[in-house]
Amino acid sequence: MSELDELRNEVDAADDAILAALVRRFDVTDRIRALKARDGLPRVDAEREREILARVAAAVPPAKRDTVCGVWERILSGTRGEIETIARGVCVKDGKVLLCRGKGLGSTYLPGGHIEFGETGAEALVREIKEETGLESTAGKLLGVVENSFLQHGEKHCEINLVYELTLSGGDVAAQEDWIGFEWCPLSNLDAANLLPVDIRRLIPENG
Repeated sequence: MSELDELRNEVDAADDAILAALVRRFDVTDRIRALKARDGLPRVDAEREREILARVAAAVPPAKRDTVCGVWERILSGTRGEIETIARGVCVKDGKVLLCRGKGLGSTYLPGGHIEFGETGAEALVREIKEETGLESTAGKLLGVVENSFLQHGEKHCEINLVYELTLSGGDVAAQEDWIGFEWCPLSNLDAANLLPVDIRRLIPENG
């Protein structure tokens, strides 16, 4: 085994430890949220979150603080039940629109992803497309905004979708991540594709 392989194995082991710790943390924060709801306490404790971030920042070298604190801010956001902000793209070609489907799921959605702190919606869309397909892209005009709320594993989630025109550069679209796939859906067949959220369909042109 090469030195590179050994180091990659160490990274994998560290990732496994992080995932195990996150699962444990999510279990505890779910119990805290239930306890607060029972006792009528505020859902978010800003002072407690500042204490957590300060402790995290103090534990890493200055050059790594922005990255690590960014990760912890995302963890805190995910456990407090905030509204997610997502950039999505409408890419139409030859009468078909590009859709994304989670492996094993019966619904589809427009490609894109979460907007990170400091990004514009258009910048986030281009970054997400590069990560998910390996292709360069251009985000065009903002087509509209769609609010959505839904239940996932028994918990309510809320999101705001910023929907842009999307143009891809390069070859065929192939997923770079194992848990998703891409497909070109005829514009006349969106009902069968079960595109969600339903309200987002009004932002897709009827003709390509």
